[in-house]
Amino acid sequence: MIGEKIVAIQKDDAGNISKIKTHTGRILGIEEAKRFAAKGGFDSLTSIDEEGNWYIERSAGDGKPEIGGNLTILPEFE
Repeated sequence: MIGEKIVAIQKDDAGNISKIKTHTGRILGIEEAKRFAAKGGFDSLTSIDEEGNWYIERSAGDGKPEIGGNLTILPEFE
């Protein structure tokens, strides 16, 4: 089963990512998104850190997580 994809973000007044929006239109708070990622709910990525970086667990076959892009490159939604 393919998971949801993160397509947009929302930042708080301090400039931190506070919410994400998925391709299905669902909006999750960042803490909820982290838990969802840990459960395998997103397509490919397995965790999100405090700065918005995402990771793919053992993607290179070497047992080490691979860091991906930063969610701040995504468009913002209101």
